[in-house]
Amino acid sequence: MRSSYFLYIAKHAGKNLLLVLMAVTLAVTLIDYLKHADEIMSTGGEMILYLFYTWEFRLSQFYPLAIVFAAVVTYMSLARSHFWVSLYTFGYRKKQLFVPFFLPALALYLLLLFLQAGSFSYARERAWDILHHTQSARIVDDLFFKYNDSFVYVKRLDPIQKVLEDVIVFTLKEKQVRNTVTLKYARFDGAYWVTDHAVLTEKHYSDRGRLIGFSKKELGEYRLLKEYKPKVIELIYEGDSLSLRDAISTYGVLKKQGLDTDKIKTSFYGKVFLPLFALAVVTILFFATPYFARYMNRELIWILSLGGTLMLWGLLYALYSLSASSTVSPELAVLFPIILLMVYACRLFLKAEKV
Repeated sequence: MRSSYFLYIAKHAGKNLLLVLMAVTLAVTLIDYLKHADEIMSTGGEMILYLFYTWEFRLSQFYPLAIVFAAVVTYMSLARSHFWVSLYTFGYRKKQLFVPFFLPALALYLLLLFLQAGSFSYARERAWDILHHTQSARIVDDLFFKYNDSFVYVKRLDPIQKVLEDVIVFTLKEKQVRNTVTLKYARFDGAYWVTDHAVLTEKHYSDRGRLIGFSKKELGEYRLLKEYKPKVIELIYEGDSLSLRDAISTYGVLKKQGLDTDKIKTSFYGKVFLPLFALAVVTILFFATPYFARYMNRELIWILSLGGTLMLWGLLYALYSLSASSTVSPELAVLFPIILLMVYACRLFLKAEKV
């Protein structure tokens, strides 16, 4: 019978979390839809897809808030019914009761972490495509970036069709352009960008470094930009959010090329570490709030827990935005505040009475 308390608390916390999560995300999705209803094409299929992708994006954005709000509702409702006091009377301790209370929040965090490793992370872009009626709206023009000992100019990138158009690769040696490779198009095959025709133009220099002539050579199949996925190139230009899997692979590519990786780290930290503030706040709420209903100032607890969470969430996302714009390092803007919160939450947990 001692396990029944675990199931009851976990069930209660899980039900409230599901209700709050759906209420928050569906409300924000509906507001977004009403704001852009006139811009969405009238077909029912597009409307449903737009609502679904927008809901996915809002789910990844607001689930930390839902975790905290649901925890507050659960804790206060059980305290008001004297549930906590009854269990303490029977010899249960806070650490025992914390596990089922905390478990639904942890499960949701791990689920969203798993989903954001894949295409779930690109829901906002898919909704944006539908809103603007065409996938070609995401085409990126005039890119210039470093690749090994070369520099690459791309006239146009189509990330949907995975095609590069009008590409020039400049190879440098001793600060001089030694040759260029030009190609009309290249298609991504999963590892390389491949074209069936390219032209190599070589510059010839004298022993003194003077340019003395050119030579051209027709190439057959030509491969370039190993591991430069369309998302990698988009990130160099725009700094868009990436899935966790793409963020890890992109970080390795940019690190190898000696390029700035702050945007990658910010995107990764935002998905993995930023939501941990919700788990820290849930822990602080459980161990810092009195469990006797008669000792509670309920209004003050509601104001501090809900209002304080919104203020903290806004501050953390402001710091995240500063990091995304490369104004502040991601370690200082994202990791440091989360570590402080987690340390304080762990301190409260460890100081709690022993089981």
